[in-house]
Amino acid sequence: MAQELQEQVKQALMDPSFRVDTLAQLEKDFQRCGLTLNTTDLNNLLYSIESCLALVSRVQLQQLIYLIDIPESLFRSLSQKVNFHKDLSEVILMREALKVYLRSKLKSE
Repeated sequence: MAQELQEQVKQALMDPSFRVDTLAQLEKDFQRCGLTLNTTDLNNLLYSIESCLALVSRVQLQQLIYLIDIPESLFRSLSQKVNFHKDLSEVILMREALKVYLRSKLKSE
């Protein structure tokens, strides 16, 4: 993701209504893989994602990565790290927030 766009998405995540929309997107994509993201805490989305990822099978995780559209090379790179679930949670949150951000920008044009 381009640095400027990434900064815009991070800034948008400061807005509570944007976080609500991002949580809805996360829940939708997780449900499509048969996963439940149990959270109502908009201020702790990363922890909620990480907690869910720690409990899923490798197959479900691969389905989720494919559905969210995270490059396989990035996934493989992250899987070698000590903080795999934490790092992957950040990537998932940013990717889902990007979807919400771009959708909102296209609607406003």
